Amino acid sequence: MHALNKQAKKIMEALIAQLDDGYLKLDNTKGTYMPLIVEKVTDEPGFTAVYSLAHYGEQNGDLMADPEMTFGECDHEFFPLSFRNDYIGVYQEVITEQVYLKLQQELVEFADMWLQNVVDQQNLIIQQGA
Repeated sequence: MHALNKQAKKIMEALIAQLDDGYLKLDNTKGTYMPLIVEKVTDEPGFTAVYSLAHYGEQNGDLMADPEMTFGECDHEFFPLSFRNDYIGVYQEVITEQVYLKLQQELVEFADMWLQNVVDQQNLIIQQGA
């Protein structure tokens, strides 16, 4: 399976370090951008932990993921496991009866970009270097 790139890994580590009882709501922009919700959601065989990262909007009183991704942590690396966007009716899982490596690579590419956008939008400072 494909892991996040080094910068996205650092962003994930920084977000996870801020979890309070398995939860973080990151909202540094006073409504300019959607807050990021980070949660430790479950344990999955083969992974140390699984985390959900999501932006949520509201439509007709319902919370809508825009998007939500889950990431499995293993050997200090992060692997995208699922993608969901309720506004367009998409839900994709990497691991079902088999492992979908092409989808997993596509989710890595999206997550690498999305996590950098979160840093930029939420004015986060992520340490550079090794």
